[in-house]
Amino acid sequence: MSGPDLGRLRWRLLAANLSVAGAGVTAAVAGVWLAAPRAFEDAMGQNGMMGGSVGMMGGGTSGMMDPLLRSAFGDAVGAAIWLGLAAAVIVAVVASVLLATRISRPIDELAAASRRVAAGDYTRPVPVAGGELGDLAASFNGMAAELAAEEQRRRDLIGDVAHELRTPIASARGYIEGLEAGVFEPGPEAWRVLGEQTGRLERLVDDLATLWRAESRELRLELAPVDGAAALEAARARHQAAAAARSITILTHHAPLRLVADPVRLAQVLDNLVGNALRYGRDGGSVSLGLAAAGREAVLTVRDDGPGIAPADLLRVFDRLYRADPSRSRDSGGSGLGLTITKSLAEAMGGSVAAESPGRGLGATFTVRLPLA
Repeated sequence: MSGPDLGRLRWRLLAANLSVAGAGVTAAVAGVWLAAPRAFEDAMGQNGMMGGSVGMMGGGTSGMMDPLLRSAFGDAVGAAIWLGLAAAVIVAVVASVLLATRISRPIDELAAASRRVAAGDYTRPVPVAGGELGDLAASFNGMAAELAAEEQRRRDLIGDVAHELRTPIASARGYIEGLEAGVFEPGPEAWRVLGEQTGRLERLVDDLATLWRAESRELRLELAPVDGAAALEAARARHQAAAAARSITILTHHAPLRLVADPVRLAQVLDNLVGNALRYGRDGGSVSLGLAAAGREAVLTVRDDGPGIAPADLLRVFDRLYRADPSRSRDSGGSGLGLTITKSLAEAMGGSVAAESPGRGLGATFTVRLPLA
């Protein structure tokens, strides 16, 4: 059976406490041993009480009492020191063991929890006590919870991507097999369907690559002052044809503001939000684009009059491939990553994005905040 690991914190704390206690006891013993005789002589008063004893008992007796008193005093002091030393050692050992155990136990629990997290087990949080170690345990539990959520998002992403890829691949493969078997004649309709499905695959792959670069901070940005009003008008112009096809009116209201952003990525953010508003807006309705200042930030808003977002879904609309209605298909052209990319791009440019909605059937508003120039 192996002995204790003397390199562990518990044993180091115990050794440190015992060393401090031993140094204190040694100093106390040395001080008592050196100072006690002189203090005894001063207390007895050699020129007073001892002189009186000499006068009463005679010179010979005085010479005998002095060494006897010294010897008796020395024995008493020695015995007291040894008893005190033994008691001090016992108390120091017990207190050191209790203190070392109390301090090292939370750290041992953190170490065990970190090994569990490294092995992929996020289900057992560390007990939270008081003080700095309690703060450390709470921070560790928060980190473990975030890692668990990220791991779940990663698993969901893999499953969702597989699902998103399966549909266009199956459709394209069906048409190819039909063409090979002579079921379909090669013509405009077949090429249109194949083009749509391959385009869908291409958009998904491109969006995944953009999202990966943004989240891993590999995305190169060229931040510069940008005319916010011009950016909104350009976004309106790019989507005017799609809006007109569904009789949707795109309205703009903006202040003459300049903000700090990457012009290309800002256009991508606006395209994602405006495209999302058109996709879910009602026919014959309207989409409103706004720009205003709030403190040292420029606030861009995209508002639609579509089906709205339930309160439970507001915090998840920016998740990868998340759909509030799982039965809704991607046939309208979205990859399901547009809002996630928007959030990552806004944060990469030093801003933020948020979603608001009064509820189902009441439309939604997406707000992007970026620094003013």
